[in-house]
Amino acid sequence: MTHGFRDAPDGLRYAESISGPMRLFVATIGLAMFLIPVPFVHHAHGGLRWWQWLLLAACVAVPAMMGLFFLSLAGGRCLRLHFDNRQRCMLRHRRFPWPRHPEAVPYAKIDPPSVLERSSEDGPHYVVRLAVRGERAMHLGSFGWQAEAQDWCQRIADHLQHQQPLPTPMAPTPGSDGAHADPQTR
Repeated sequence: MTHGFRDAPDGLRYAESISGPMRLFVATIGLAMFLIPVPFVHHAHGGLRWWQWLLLAACVAVPAMMGLFFLSLAGGRCLRLHFDNRQRCMLRHRRFPWPRHPEAVPYAKIDPPSVLERSSEDGPHYVVRLAVRGERAMHLGSFGWQAEAQDWCQRIADHLQHQQPLPTPMAPTPGSDGAHADPQTR
């Protein structure tokens, strides 16, 4: 399983992914949920009591809502993050369809990341915990080695603590020969 982090020239990026076969499987479950009400509707007739009609309505509505839920999971987007040093913010593309545009979260609102150990049948795995103040913490990646998780955690922390904007080329001032004022650069 890949952890989803990568270095890019414009900052760190994180992207979750769902494989095509997994999406197909979830979509099949979603479509199958619409078949559950068929026997209930088939056996309905005008002589049912009012509470039986309510039960029938529940047996039709609940599987239909579950089917819609599974179809939205199958066709939904995955979480994507971009740590943009130029804008000093994290651009977050949410999982849900609304809002469509990325949300900019200033670095000042993000708490320092940490590494958490999770246990499973296959042994421990590690995730990077990233929290935005006032929101539930995100658990990013799935690392087999603690050192790799610590490395990405440190990279994120370095991006968040970097206070200086990216250097811009200095333009010569009028009347100067273009030399920098810093004596060490002469």
